[in-house]
Amino acid sequence: MLKSLCAIFLTFIATLPSHGQSPGGPKADAYPIIAELVADPARFDGRSIAIYGLVIEADGNLAFLLQDVSQRPLRIVGNRKFKAKVGDQLMVVGVFHARPSAPYVSATSLLRTKVIAGGGCC
Repeated sequence: MLKSLCAIFLTFIATLPSHGQSPGGPKADAYPIIAELVADPARFDGRSIAIYGLVIEADGNLAFLLQDVSQRPLRIVGNRKFKAKVGDQLMVVGVFHARPSAPYVSATSLLRTKVIAGGGCC
């Protein structure tokens, strides 16, 4: 039983992003949760960030809403290469734009991921 739990935990940890990413992987200056972005948008404005979450709404074009553990949605703007659909679990790397009426992230990378050891992202 303990071995099984350890294996599940290690599998879960292996799927999490780390600040020591591989040299070829996308990089970010900060790894906030969405609540931090909302609480102090000026601190992150124009910075490269990485956020993990669940796509809760997609407009079918280039934008979607990502919700993380803070239960706050954030608009992500992709491009033809970076699209998402409802239910996708993603690590989004991009530049945060602290617009007073509608903050958003312009995505530079989307990494599809899946929490497999119980729980979920949101």
